[in-house]
Amino acid sequence: MRTAIKIIISLDARHTGFRFYALKKGRELGIVGNISYYGDTGGIVIHAEGKDSVLQQYVNILRQGTPYSKVISIMTIPDRMLNCVYFEIMPTLIPVPGSQIKKTRSISFKIGFFGL
Repeated sequence: MRTAIKIIISLDARHTGFRFYALKKGRELGIVGNISYYGDTGGIVIHAEGKDSVLQQYVNILRQGTPYSKVISIMTIPDRMLNCVYFEIMPTLIPVPGSQIKKTRSISFKIGFFGL
């Protein structure tokens, strides 16, 4: 039976390629879902959908970490099914220290008939 879990991983360092490692291993196992950063601590959140046994195997692979990053903690939580089709990394906007992200202003126009 297909189920969904949320995997929350705390790492010792950020930008170590762990998201791409998790993506590759998940695709090899046939898992679908998405991967994204959370917070500024280098943590990763994975929404994974697949068979129970495959998801358990995936969590055990992630627990080992990579040569470039050490997994400090890993937590799994049952999640709702999103019926994902692909396994992908969600785009992340990471602010660079000292830079400012500018928001674009939206301009709206009012059209009307005066005097009618």
